[in-house]
Amino acid sequence: MTSLAATTTQKIEAVLWDIDGTLIDSEDLHYDVIADWCKARGYVLEKEDNAVLLGKSMAEKWQYLKTVHDFRVDGEMFSRECAAMYCAALRPELARTESVAVFRKIADMNIPLACVSNGDAAVVEANLEILGLADLIRFSISGEDISSGKPDPEPYLLAAKKMGVSPGNCIAVEDSLVGVTSASAAGMTVIAWPEPGTSVAGYEAASYFIREEMEFPWHLITS
Repeated sequence: MTSLAATTTQKIEAVLWDIDGTLIDSEDLHYDVIADWCKARGYVLEKEDNAVLLGKSMAEKWQYLKTVHDFRVDGEMFSRECAAMYCAALRPELARTESVAVFRKIADMNIPLACVSNGDAAVVEANLEILGLADLIRFSISGEDISSGKPDPEPYLLAAKKMGVSPGNCIAVEDSLVGVTSASAAGMTVIAWPEPGTSVAGYEAASYFIREEMEFPWHLITS
């Protein structure tokens, strides 16, 4: 575990989790779905495109895609069709087992949990169902609940408001720089937990940077 930014001394009252990349290794699946959708309409989605799309809401992805190709459809159709393709391809083995195990341990401690995502509501719901976590959370925030997605702090500020706690009394667990930026700007204690092998460089806004379950800073919620 690497301690980065200064950490809070306030009592933690809720833990908020990102989903894609944090609880489920779904980023390649998202890419494949959008790539297939684009291919069917005469556009080849490159990995360079995906770097721009990574972590963004579907509305933001559409804003980018429609500038590079004339798809002759609207953003609602794009989101709806991609969500259906994603849900059909989703499978349990994509779970990040260590982070899901930590999620369940925190639930067993009766600490309130919620999920905060830039994804569409249908995708958020499908992810939580395939992971078996849907019944353990108070609520989820999707890209459809907000006007500005991550890296804007709005998703996490809304989650804290719905939870009825101060942002400073929340932990946010994130894998991406986009998500870390969002939660940090909201004033939360941020645990960065990206895929193994990810460099710590760029994650300075996080309070902690961890690579495995044993590094989770349990003292934050047990002290």
